[in-house]
Amino acid sequence: MADVVNLDALLLREDFLATEGVDAGSQGKTAIFETDLRKGEMFLSTLRKPDFQRETAAWSPNTIRDFVEAFVEGELIPAVICWQSPSRLSFVIDGAHRLSAIIAWLTDDYGDGDNSVKFYDNNIPAEQRRLADKTKQLINETIGKYADFRAAASNPGSNPALELKARALAHAQIPLLWVKGSDSKKAEKAFLTINQKATVIDPTELKILNDRFKPNAIVARSIVRNATGFRYWATFSEQTITKIEVTSKEIYRLLYKPELNQPIRSIDLPVAGHGYGSQTLPLIFDFVNISNGIAVTDVSRSKGPKLKLAEHTPPVEEDTLRVLGATVKIARMFTGDHPSSLGLHPAVYFYSSNGRHQPTAVLAMAQFVKDLLDQNKLLDFCAARSRMESFLVSHKMYINQLTSKYGSMTKGFRHIRDYFWFIFEHAHAGKNESKIEAALADHERFQILVKEKPILTKKAKAFSADAKQLKLINDTLASSLTCAYCDAKIDSKSMHLDHAKEKADGGLGVTENAEWAHPYCDSTYKTYKASLVSG
Repeated sequence: MADVVNLDALLLREDFLATEGVDAGSQGKTAIFETDLRKGEMFLSTLRKPDFQRETAAWSPNTIRDFVEAFVEGELIPAVICWQSPSRLSFVIDGAHRLSAIIAWLTDDYGDGDNSVKFYDNNIPAEQRRLADKTKQLINETIGKYADFRAAASNPGSNPALELKARALAHAQIPLLWVKGSDSKKAEKAFLTINQKATVIDPTELKILNDRFKPNAIVARSIVRNATGFRYWATFSEQTITKIEVTSKEIYRLLYKPELNQPIRSIDLPVAGHGYGSQTLPLIFDFVNISNGIAVTDVSRSKGPKLKLAEHTPPVEEDTLRVLGATVKIARMFTGDHPSSLGLHPAVYFYSSNGRHQPTAVLAMAQFVKDLLDQNKLLDFCAARSRMESFLVSHKMYINQLTSKYGSMTKGFRHIRDYFWFIFEHAHAGKNESKIEAALADHERFQILVKEKPILTKKAKAFSADAKQLKLINDTLASSLTCAYCDAKIDSKSMHLDHAKEKADGGLGVTENAEWAHPYCDSTYKTYKASLVSG
């Protein structure tokens, strides 16, 4: 995962069209100075990003440091392009990262300061804080704090060297160019045209931008930021807004808690890996699509995909709630303590033997679970689950090999889904590990799979990071609790304590009468299993 700093809270978003007034597109000021970007300044109060613009979170700590340093030292800075709306707001057509980097330095907010804390409702991931700290340290060591520049300027003679830099800073500027005209559609077209040549956009994120008014895009954005940040759903009724925010937070918790720290120290792991990074939104967008039976396409195969002008059709509340409902249904089946939860153990399904998260497997399992649901085969899955998971754990290298062969995320998830189905069907037929291996070897699509043993050097005296992770996962999985009904591994987030002898039959709430179960096994599978015995 690339180290990118989240500066999205530093410039507000607003709808291009939700503006009133006259004489838009007038020529504005020709340059921005440091004083224009201070908190409370009038020009800063007019700056906006278009509401459809992706997050300002593509620059690394080093890139931010280098840009701030260039600004402070008065080097040539590429012009920022703006458009003045009818309501006299200055929309940033090109240059949001440049302006946000300077504002970050002025406010000492690199994703964890006052503005960011408020913007994200004090819900800032640990990884975002780590990168904010890294950026802050880099800048403080090489440039210095803005507050120190101000102090030097306010106290002549206290720090002559810094005082000289502060005087030079008074002349530092970022050139401004303005898109002319009052037509917001033309301004939007200018934004899209310019941003084709900016930072390369992930093809899936490009699709999200193009589908930004559709329910699946709104739901994905609401989940990714834990219902904080810019509220793409703000035009809905208060009741719908509450429903979206409460449910999105539940989905975020199910998929991203506890936070992932690497190297891993336990197998109490989040289903979806890091909740912060460049792949988070594409993963959730595809998860939403799979949950709703919306076609998932490998947009990277498209020839020259481009941003396009959106159809400014207001999003439909009912459709958005329907998409959200289908998504939380699948998320609850993955993990958590809802009665429908299969309690899929992340270390079994979503992490490699060396502890690396496998997002392609998340999408594959989402499709697999939806298929089970649609085909009414959840009970069959429970019956075969222990044998299936035993095979998956001892053949973790197969997921890596399939991903290498077919690609990650949208490129390869269907192949891994088919692999899950193959193992499930053979496990359900009662085949053991050696017979499943033989069946894979005879299958045209899976002949590429080769069972490999981890190569651990015999010469090195210290354990490698991979060796430590392999040992941790193998040992802790081996000693994990198992379900009393399906005999598969139980994840700590999906543990139900059940009565071995039911309360209705006189069973007591004592440890001798207690057994652990997956929520779905407790609520549904045990009854089905009992009916087979009695029948």
